[in-house]
Amino acid sequence: MTPQQRGMRKARWGAVALTAGALAVAGCSAGSAKSTATAGSSKPASPSATAGGNRGSSVTAAQAVRLAAERAQKATSFAADVTVKTTGTADTAISGTLQEQTRPSPLAVADFGSVTISGNQIQGGIQEIVNSSGLYLKMAELARQTGKPWVEIPASELSKAAGASFSQLIQNGSNDPLLQTQMLSSSTNVKKVGTATVDGVPTTEYTGTYPISAGLAKLPAASRSKIASQLQQQGLTSENFTVWLDGQQQVRKVVTAAKGTSESVASTIVVTSINQPVSVSVPPAAQVATVPASELGGSSSGSGTSSS
Repeated sequence: MTPQQRGMRKARWGAVALTAGALAVAGCSAGSAKSTATAGSSKPASPSATAGGNRGSSVTAAQAVRLAAERAQKATSFAADVTVKTTGTADTAISGTLQEQTRPSPLAVADFGSVTISGNQIQGGIQEIVNSSGLYLKMAELARQTGKPWVEIPASELSKAAGASFSQLIQNGSNDPLLQTQMLSSSTNVKKVGTATVDGVPTTEYTGTYPISAGLAKLPAASRSKIASQLQQQGLTSENFTVWLDGQQQVRKVVTAAKGTSESVASTIVVTSINQPVSVSVPPAAQVATVPASELGGSSSGSGTSSS
């Protein structure tokens, strides 16, 4: 391989790692990764089956959002349908399903069936599994390059290439409805809009705005440190939101829009379950190509190989 070819391949893998880091907000989906997660199959309880089903009518808008934030902080997992569009420095659009577990151990699985980066549609979308060891990534283009369906990027190497700690990659405010709900409680102008049915569940709709700095202050220190730098890099200063809460003040849908100095981010998240187990079978070694550090621009500590 000539130095020029090696440089091109290194740049190519570096771009893949950066893309993966941007999308590794939580991980990839159950169906395409043979997930055994029950989260995707668990529907929210109907009002008749839930205590306090009419509670939304007895609290103010501000109280409802604060209660939702308290519930979100205590939640350990979620499953959701996610759409996120980013414009500015990097134009991206992703749409698909997402499951994330924060306790007892971090785990995320996702299936982004529609992915567009800088105007280019990613054939077949992107599937991801994120656990404590790193990121498993499935893309048609990478499969052609490596001869293997999956690519593994170790946590340490992904962090180097993406310019963020691994904990930041596994928890990203734009795609995490639990973090978003906690941040919404900083709004001082939240108001009730009306009622609607979301995924078969009656909900109350609220809308408002909040400064990003005030929203971050509502997060526990550990969560705040994970996403603060990312939001600052995007130059985001304030966010508009609409949130739908069920009778127990549990978030069922949240739509946000934020404009910054370098990027604008719009997201729609429909929560399909909360506090359900998330589990997934990682692909067998025979189906995985490991990206060495030298291909990502890091040190040559990688133990695997990738096809040329």
